[in-house]
Amino acid sequence: MMRPYHELAPLRGLLLEESYVLGIIALPGEVTFKLDLVLTADHPDYGPPAAGDQFCFRSALMTFKGVSRLLWSSSGSHPAVDASGEEDYGHVDSFEWDEVGHVLEGDWGRIEIICSTIEVQLT
Repeated sequence: MMRPYHELAPLRGLLLEESYVLGIIALPGEVTFKLDLVLTADHPDYGPPAAGDQFCFRSALMTFKGVSRLLWSSSGSHPAVDASGEEDYGHVDSFEWDEVGHVLEGDWGRIEIICSTIEVQLT
């Protein structure tokens, strides 16, 4: 049975459905999502939203390490360009996992990953 991402310790206090995917980099053994990440009040680095923002956004990298399997079905969608001129690929619409692996979906496609760890680094 698939479980929601917020049950994974490194992803607690994050709201991926409102975060923006700025890029995805797949290298041998590693997949990294570059994010404009939403922190919830439960996250230790949470702060009040910037003027004009609804959420507390922070630049971050979400990295899947020790990747032994990666299946990426791309949607072929082109990135949107926001008011500041920065490209984004939409949100992480869903992220579920079980003991076998992780499944993420968004405008950028569907990714199935089997990995050893997930790390989130605020940048």
